[in-house]
Amino acid sequence: MARLTYTRLIVVLLLLSVTTFSVDVNNAYKYVHLIKDVHYYYETSCIITVFSNCHDNFNETSLAFTWSRAFSQLGILTTSVRFSELPRETRTFQSYMRRPLYVVILTTKENMDEFSMATRRIDTSFSVWLVMFLPYWENPLRHVCQSPVGNPFNLKFNTEMLVLCYDQPLLREWYALPDNQTRTFNLATWKSSVGIKLKTNSSLYGRRNLFGQTIRVSILEDSLFVELKNGVLTNFLGAVIKELSKSMNFKIEVASSVLIYGSWNEDKGIWTGVIGELISNRADIGVAEFSMTTSRLDIVDFTFPLILSRNRIFFKKPDGSFIHWSAYFKIFTRGIWSVIICLIVTTPVFLTLMKTRGRVVMKILADNYIYVWGIYCQQGLSEFPNESSMRLAFLSIFLSSLIVLSAYSASLISFLTVSTVTLPFTTMEEFANHGSYKLITYKNSADYDMIIASNTTLFEKLKKLLKKKEYLPVTAHEGFTQVCSEKVGFYISEAIKKAASPLPCVIASIEADRIDNLGLILKKDSQYTGVVNYYLRRFKDNGVLTKLKNSFLGIKKSHKKEDVTVTLSGVVPILCLLAAGIVFSCIVLMLERTCHNFWHSKYRRTFKFALWRKFFDEKLVVDLASKESRMKNLTDSYQENYQSKIPRNEISSTQYKGDLLYRD
Repeated sequence: MARLTYTRLIVVLLLLSVTTFSVDVNNAYKYVHLIKDVHYYYETSCIITVFSNCHDNFNETSLAFTWSRAFSQLGILTTSVRFSELPRETRTFQSYMRRPLYVVILTTKENMDEFSMATRRIDTSFSVWLVMFLPYWENPLRHVCQSPVGNPFNLKFNTEMLVLCYDQPLLREWYALPDNQTRTFNLATWKSSVGIKLKTNSSLYGRRNLFGQTIRVSILEDSLFVELKNGVLTNFLGAVIKELSKSMNFKIEVASSVLIYGSWNEDKGIWTGVIGELISNRADIGVAEFSMTTSRLDIVDFTFPLILSRNRIFFKKPDGSFIHWSAYFKIFTRGIWSVIICLIVTTPVFLTLMKTRGRVVMKILADNYIYVWGIYCQQGLSEFPNESSMRLAFLSIFLSSLIVLSAYSASLISFLTVSTVTLPFTTMEEFANHGSYKLITYKNSADYDMIIASNTTLFEKLKKLLKKKEYLPVTAHEGFTQVCSEKVGFYISEAIKKAASPLPCVIASIEADRIDNLGLILKKDSQYTGVVNYYLRRFKDNGVLTKLKNSFLGIKKSHKKEDVTVTLSGVVPILCLLAAGIVFSCIVLMLERTCHNFWHSKYRRTFKFALWRKFFDEKLVVDLASKESRMKNLTDSYQENYQSKIPRNEISSTQYKGDLLYRD
């Protein structure tokens, strides 16, 4: 009797459970088709059925395992978990490339509370959700399903959750805003015979907006890309934020304006600058030209890159009007100079041989050298030769000198007019090895952190050239002021240099080894990262970004043409050559004057007499036999002269010389 009573009780309980959870076998398999269609629509990696923690809920457990068996037969990876196991399960799939599909079974208020508690410990935006309010005794959750109040499932703006409300063929999309209010959107209808039929072709973020919510932004003071004027954001990034506010339907609130981008403060153990504003939850978006680095990616989210720019080292352009001493010889090649020198050296020799009929007379050779030099310096001859051969030779020299001088003058004038600047270095390696320039970059910037953290040989050399941190510039204006007033190189991106124009001086640059990705930043795992990137890509595709870049970042060309002048340093070699020629001429003149005066002075006559006396002493002194022979010759000569009636004064002079000879 007792056994019969126990059997009847079990039957009654089973009947009650069947009546309360009214999902028959046919409906269970109908839901299989729905879940499969959602799985294919979102292209998820697997299907995970989530049900109540109550172990006595036999119907939900049976339904979950029925679905698992059906999905396995379809070749879809599947499993089942309870609400209490959901946080651990989501952490397992966070490292996967493809997201899972969580199918949540809700029948009672207790089930919904269990699911709400579980979602507080997980990020609902990571996975795809299909929440199914299934028929139950009097459907107690119908009002929640149709008009949700608050944010019972802890949703975010970027959460992808579809909700099936009992027997309604409508699939509604749920997401939430910062005001903690759930928003719904009728995405599609579903019938077992037709499948999912979308009511819109818009993408996920194309069908959502922020309904006028306020977004807090933190900007960088003295930035070249954003500026706050009369409470309105301007410049390139300011215009981008305003376009985003129109498309996403939000209000802009400038929460803070700070001086630096942000870096890790080891003493205080916090992030500073705009990055610190985001981490401390005082702002939602950081508006400045942030460089994407590994260390920053660990703490903030970066948007789609708005500007791609190569890093360069900028320094003051050397004076193009300065001419090196060797520049005057670089007009012609070495071969041409060799030919010209050979002509100047050999031509006077041939002219001398032609005039003297094969003899070399030094005076004539020296004169011809002066004539040839004068011709190549465009000087005329004092007298033109009478011989036809000499005339033809001089005419040929005149023509060759005219051609050479014309070519040289034209090349030199072009060289002076079109200033070609020779940079002291062309690569980062040469800059580091040169060592005469200091290196600067933005203080507390990504470039500074990169230089300090790098251990390569090149950057070890650059660290030695880097100025102390307290002397580094905070703004582009400060940096380029140092460039124009000191011997420093400014390590920044090319986009910043373009935005900083006009500059206080003419700037030259060399390429660095890094391409910078500049964009906005958001809080790590922000719910707005996806929608911001979506609209930024749309702006790029439809030309909005290009238009804004041309409006705010276009290079402003000056219509005033500046006159190019040659400075004093450019003509120093010519002036030095002229001065050297004058000094040399004066020295030669002084030597000639000294020699002339010495030759015609009394000292010259005394010196000449001494030389002649020495000559007579050495050459005219003879032995006794020579004296007798000379005396005999003198007597004979006297007799001949006497016979020819030579005047007596001449005979006396000759006799006197003979007496002197014998006297010696």
